[in-house]
Amino acid sequence: GNNMSNANGDVDEGQISPIFMQFLDCVYQLIELYPEAFEINTRYLLDLSDHVYSCRFGNFLCDTERERETVAGIRQRTHSVWDFLEARHGGDTFKAQSVAKGGVLLMPLPTLMRNIS
Repeated sequence: GNNMSNANGDVDEGQISPIFMQFLDCVYQLIELYPEAFEINTRYLLDLSDHVYSCRFGNFLCDTERERETVAGIRQRTHSVWDFLEARHGGDTFKAQSVAKGGVLLMPLPTLMRNIS
């Protein structure tokens, strides 16, 4: 699990995992390269990254969904970051400017390389 913080919201500096932040950075780089392939923009990722360690939302507390539900009762005690981001500006702030219509499927490079003879 991420082991980012405990049910009290206290962050143990020795237990912080940067994996989710690295994932957000990867998605950010892909949006920069292919903005029309995403329904969100980089502003969404930046706002999300601001809340990963804020302990304001229960989504990033504990190690597993089960622990969030059964041990800590996180859902009853905290708000969801996803609901917050959706409601923040009616969702329009985070929509990509131009989403590809009828779009082009972005194939992973290994798939493309297999088809080259």
